[in-house]
Amino acid sequence: MIQTPAARSSVLPRPSRILLGATLLMFVGAFLFSTREIVHEIPLEVIQQHVIKQSGGVYRIPDGPPPTVNLVVAATSTEDTSWLTDLRVPGMETIIYIADNKSAPHHAQENKGHEAMMYHQYFYDYYDKLADVSILIHSQKMSWHVEQLLDQSMLFSLNHMDMREIQRRQFLNLRVTWGTGCSSGQINTTKVNEESGNIPEQKEMQEAFRANFNIYDIPEILATPCCSQIAVVKELVRSRPREQYKHHIQWLLDTKLDDSISGRTWEHMWQYLFLKKAVDCPIEHRAYCRLYHICFGGREQYDEWIELQQGAQRLRDEIHKLDQKKRALDEKSRRDEDEEKRRQEEHKDPELDENEQRQEAARKKQEKARADLQAKADEKKRQWLEEELSTVDEAIRVRKEVAMVRGSVEANRIAEGEDIYGDALEPGLEFTSSSSATPTPTPDRSREA
Repeated sequence: MIQTPAARSSVLPRPSRILLGATLLMFVGAFLFSTREIVHEIPLEVIQQHVIKQSGGVYRIPDGPPPTVNLVVAATSTEDTSWLTDLRVPGMETIIYIADNKSAPHHAQENKGHEAMMYHQYFYDYYDKLADVSILIHSQKMSWHVEQLLDQSMLFSLNHMDMREIQRRQFLNLRVTWGTGCSSGQINTTKVNEESGNIPEQKEMQEAFRANFNIYDIPEILATPCCSQIAVVKELVRSRPREQYKHHIQWLLDTKLDDSISGRTWEHMWQYLFLKKAVDCPIEHRAYCRLYHICFGGREQYDEWIELQQGAQRLRDEIHKLDQKKRALDEKSRRDEDEEKRRQEEHKDPELDENEQRQEAARKKQEKARADLQAKADEKKRQWLEEELSTVDEAIRVRKEVAMVRGSVEANRIAEGEDIYGDALEPGLEFTSSSSATPTPTPDRSREA
């Protein structure tokens, strides 16, 4: 007779049962002890980070009481700012400046100069009651002005921003990548008689700089990441006389420049206003690590993530081309059918040679067969591209998650973010207002939209 496990255990001698129980107890104890050791090996910051994430909070864990923060939003009366209620930044007060409504609690004197007018108005209005940190942004929740690494979301950016880093650097651009403003799109103030393509404000920069700062030794090169979304501490704002902000407002009111151009000139002057720097381009991966706590571990790992992004974009472009091709073929097929119907209606010939009819039918059948084969091949290619894209997107997601976990540990942020403007191995761009300083950028690593 075959005994069940229960039956076998019931017939084990008492000493055997005691030995078995002791062995199981030792195994469980060893497992719990080893698990405890593993838990103790996980940095406390990571555990806290996980708890904060699960409870719907923000990632950063500031030391001591957080600084007070004014979030200044430049908007028009028709723009949606309801997303601001989803912000989770301790000590933040939201102040919305409206460009086109003078009855709004906070408004521009005139709807000119885009966000620059409202930023200067805020500095003038709040000069004596500034928060520790002022963050000045556009009203859009989603925008290309915010990088892909930050989900192109200002909500994500603000919820992950390290206010201590703003205090440490005193002034910074919320955008990190060099692609627009540093490695490309930098301003050469000597080109006053040249049309500049996608930087139409360039030929106006020399006069704008002179008028706003009343100097003639103008830097030749102005470079900083775009796009006029900035953060500054109150000490720097107050290091300039209040009347200076009024002067900048008056220039925006009086200038004959087109509204869009006058506003864009200020994209290239904020770093000079607050830092007296002509060029302010921190190393990308170090700035991400310090400001947003997204730490890839070094330039090589960051470049690999960028290459994955480029690969994903190429795959999307190929899929888009196939979709366009399919739409074009479908449209051509419809036009051909309509044309054939029209031709048959206009040229009915009861005595048309039957042989000609058969030849025409055979030709059309061959054309359709070729088109069907091409469509099947394109569909198969599309499926393969989508599978590849899914794989690459998952790799991008995982690497970003790992970078965010790494960034939750302060030691990692200090190690990767040290010398944010570069060193001998990885030079960056940082120049004072000297007009003789003409930067030579390092190779563009900001290959993002």
